Amino acid sequence: MTRRTLSLAALLLFVASFLPARVISYSPYTDRAAVPLHQSRMNRHFVLVESSGGSSLSPVFAPIPQNVSGQVVVYDFLGEEEPRVVFPTGELPSTSVSITAGAVRENSRGVPSILIQAWSSIPNGSVNAFHLTLDGGVTWKRLPIEIDGGYGLTGFDVGGPFAVSRYSSIRTGTESSPFVVATRKNVYAIGSDGSVRVLFAGSPQSVARILLAGGNAAGTEFLISVDGQLRLIDLDGRSRALDSPPAGLQHSAYEGWVTSDGSVYADERNGSSIKLWHIRSNTRTLLKEAPLTNSLNLFAVPTYDFDGAWVVERGPGKPTVLSHHTPATGLVKQWEDITAPEVEAIHTGSSGTKLFVQVHRPRPQPDQRIFQDPALAMWNVGEPAPRFYDELFMNEQWNKGFVHLDVEKVAQGEAFVFDSGQVVNPSSGVSPATPVGGGGDVVQEWGVVRASLRQRLVIPSVGRTAGAFGSFWSTDVILHNPLDTAQRVDVRFVPNGEVTIAQERVQTITLQGQEIRLIEDALQTVFGIESGTGAFFLTPESGVSATSRTYSRTAAGTFGFGMNAIDVFAAAASARFPVSFSGAFLGSGYRTNLVITDASERGTEAQLFAAGGGGFLDSGDIRHRAPAGGQQQFNSIGPLMGMGLDRTGALVVRPTRGHAIASVFVVDNRTNDPTYFPPDLPAPLVRTIPAIGHLDGANNSRFRTDLYLFNPSSQARQVILQIKAWDAPDTAQLTLTLLGNEARVIEDVLMRAFGRTGIARLRYQSAFDTAGIRVTSRTYNIDGNGGTFGFLMPPLNNFQSGGSGDTLEILGAVASDRYRTNIGLVELTGFANGVSVPVRIEIISNAGAVLDAFTVTLPVAGGMQLNDVFRARGLGYRGAALIRVSPQSGVVGAYATNIDQGTNDASYLAANLAAKQ
Repeated sequence: MTRRTLSLAALLLFVASFLPARVISYSPYTDRAAVPLHQSRMNRHFVLVESSGGSSLSPVFAPIPQNVSGQVVVYDFLGEEEPRVVFPTGELPSTSVSITAGAVRENSRGVPSILIQAWSSIPNGSVNAFHLTLDGGVTWKRLPIEIDGGYGLTGFDVGGPFAVSRYSSIRTGTESSPFVVATRKNVYAIGSDGSVRVLFAGSPQSVARILLAGGNAAGTEFLISVDGQLRLIDLDGRSRALDSPPAGLQHSAYEGWVTSDGSVYADERNGSSIKLWHIRSNTRTLLKEAPLTNSLNLFAVPTYDFDGAWVVERGPGKPTVLSHHTPATGLVKQWEDITAPEVEAIHTGSSGTKLFVQVHRPRPQPDQRIFQDPALAMWNVGEPAPRFYDELFMNEQWNKGFVHLDVEKVAQGEAFVFDSGQVVNPSSGVSPATPVGGGGDVVQEWGVVRASLRQRLVIPSVGRTAGAFGSFWSTDVILHNPLDTAQRVDVRFVPNGEVTIAQERVQTITLQGQEIRLIEDALQTVFGIESGTGAFFLTPESGVSATSRTYSRTAAGTFGFGMNAIDVFAAAASARFPVSFSGAFLGSGYRTNLVITDASERGTEAQLFAAGGGGFLDSGDIRHRAPAGGQQQFNSIGPLMGMGLDRTGALVVRPTRGHAIASVFVVDNRTNDPTYFPPDLPAPLVRTIPAIGHLDGANNSRFRTDLYLFNPSSQARQVILQIKAWDAPDTAQLTLTLLGNEARVIEDVLMRAFGRTGIARLRYQSAFDTAGIRVTSRTYNIDGNGGTFGFLMPPLNNFQSGGSGDTLEILGAVASDRYRTNIGLVELTGFANGVSVPVRIEIISNAGAVLDAFTVTLPVAGGMQLNDVFRARGLGYRGAALIRVSPQSGVVGAYATNIDQGTNDASYLAANLAAKQ
């Protein structure tokens, strides 16, 4: 029996369409720009072409996308095998290879066959050839096919059973003939023995190339377009014309599929219109037509059995309509949505009654950027149009789409794999009852990612234990149920280190509708454990928000760190996705602890690399492991990494097996106060640290901010740092160059780097690639003995800011005589313009009641802090609370701090974006 089967919530019936919307966290598979090959979305193994370095893919003119210089990488969706680079082979460096087309087919044993068209630079010239592997990339064979053209790797994806299918020059066939290839003049079948057969030879007088336009469900019959005429060919080489094309169709682009009775559905695009045809017995019937003002005004995908069509119609000023067509019933409208969701893809389930609907929503971001937001909903036949859409908030591009998707299993909580598409460099009233928020744990907002409709959370570090210097640590947990109805949360405690299943503990907590529950000393309260450390895994029926604070008490008060619960599909490092911690080593007077939590359910092993002012240290092969489904803490790792007691630097964690959630804790030896560091955010776009400071505060506090920078590239990189005072037009800018793999600390950055005091917003931007310089910060109070009580102040990711119509949630504030709570608001526009934006603040009690609601005005490009908000607003409330921040205009980031009145130790409370209704 696996740990997963122990989950009580996993036994509950999960019906996605009945759940409220939420923001879905996700974990990238790779930190490189990548493009999927043509492949079934149901394959166990999926194959990506990844750039050879960290740079973005080079765009070319649509609809023929870019080639990719780089590597062919095989991934195992089940996670039982590590990703493998399978091409180019040893004699060719990846920088000399451009992949121009490719496809994948798994055989009955689950072994992927891969066919790629690749252009290779060699010492005496170049080679453009088809390469085939039938054993998952172990061996390769060059095929004797003359290359006379070919489309690129990607096209816009409207759904259906195959990824990257539209206009692909390679399609998948049968076990004995796994691939069919169209060149300019011929169509070939590729055998499972590597043989090549001509299925169709074009006429020498042909004025256009032969195009593959689709196939049947069995992979035995294919649709081709020859000079505008549609023909069917089979694997025996038999060919027949479907009909005589209407005049002027020689330059039309076709994509379609073949039904079991040999009829055809065909999508035709001729430059001015989109036409959906049904062709049967040489008769062409027009089902729908739309102007080609948008590629997605009209599109269709096959029913699961390929014998019908699901049709989407949409357009400016029109409702979105879903229809179903079969020859027997004709075109039947299923629903019409007057809110006009921008449906961009639909995917069919094997039941024939379930569709997964994909739309997108634009969200404003700083500097007039629009962040495209894929949103997802499960729909069952007979239901009205989906009301709620889960938001997979990421940098969606025109060629995004699912890589792995089983609609029926996704509805039950299985993960899916989504590709955000080609990486592109940048250029009112009271909020409603908020659906489930999230996303603040995401560390890369683009690429090929793994996610799930079912929420699974982990708090990687909880404890009740004695510590160094006479400390005693305990963990408080806060849970929030955003639903109006009660839901159960399965809480599983996994002790630190190697454990047996019998040592794990599981309890189920029932939260009432809208309840916010503070569980003090959670390890003892929930599980009766007097001493121990480990991780909490949380599995709710629907979705919750959760955060924690781990702290020790002194005569003066408490000190510790806050940590939000992390979705197990977010912030996870893997073999192709290392994570960095630019503030891992703070020098003399500090020690560094590392916690690794396994997110793969099969155990994790990770290599560790330390970097200082001169780049990576040669500290040997340092590896740490975490048990399957468990957690392991490693204390004082600096000396092991070759980091002397006085050295500052960064840490890189690169798993060699499994997927790891890595957490770094840096402890001040003078005060014993820990600071929690999550993984760094990449910076190909402008990022903002909302507050850096050099100021004196309440209760004799003296707050300062240190800045930590790390260049993960082996090449020198520049980073631009720009500050803007919160309450004045004062700005300053600094450009730094970091050598390859250099780590740098700027102490008291506002004063020492910019000569300023007060509080300022820090914006930074690095090179326009995925290897941009990583930056984070720590703000701390200095006590009378020179010790520090600090908290993380990270850059905001795109889940932590919002514009008009958005709501940000902040969980973790506790109204108490022992604490004060400050709310920080920052407007993220690049430059001040003298305008202010209204921001509505709501404070919600632990019973879900609105304690207070008010509006403040925030200057564009400025910031403000609402100090000791519970006392300042005269609320007289005691207990945990939720803070909602709803900008009425502009683009606003938010956070809060909960500060101990005795020690002045602050915990950072991050904001999370709430899903739109």
